[in-house]
Amino acid sequence: MQRWAHLVARSRLLAETSLALLGAALRVNLTRGARLAAALGQPAPGDGLALSADQTATAKEVAWAVELLALRGPLRVACLGQAFAAGTLLRRRGVPYRLSVGLRRATGGELRAHAWLRAGDFTVTGGRGRWAFAPIAHFD
Repeated sequence: MQRWAHLVARSRLLAETSLALLGAALRVNLTRGARLAAALGQPAPGDGLALSADQTATAKEVAWAVELLALRGPLRVACLGQAFAAGTLLRRRGVPYRLSVGLRRATGGELRAHAWLRAGDFTVTGGRGRWAFAPIAHFD
């Protein structure tokens, strides 16, 4: 019975994540300039947030769902959209998070941007390759 409840909870999380990713993708693709900057949240210091064990477990479940659907699902969502969607899911569950944006110079000289979201010491989205980007801003 407990396994069944776990499967139902995961199914609900995937459905909620699908809607959050769709909303985030629309926000990123349709919003520009100051409105997109405002959607990032309030600027914050770069240091981490402390989480309880339950909050960390919740962040890991959200990371699993976002990665599964954003990278392997029918709707491919880039790093900023993934961070927005994960932030929405974590906010609903009362888990504090920090969204970070970083830059790096590519081999051709152009600037590349990347966004990642962390909850405590756990990187929820954008963890792959984030170390190659110099953080320029953090948002709560």
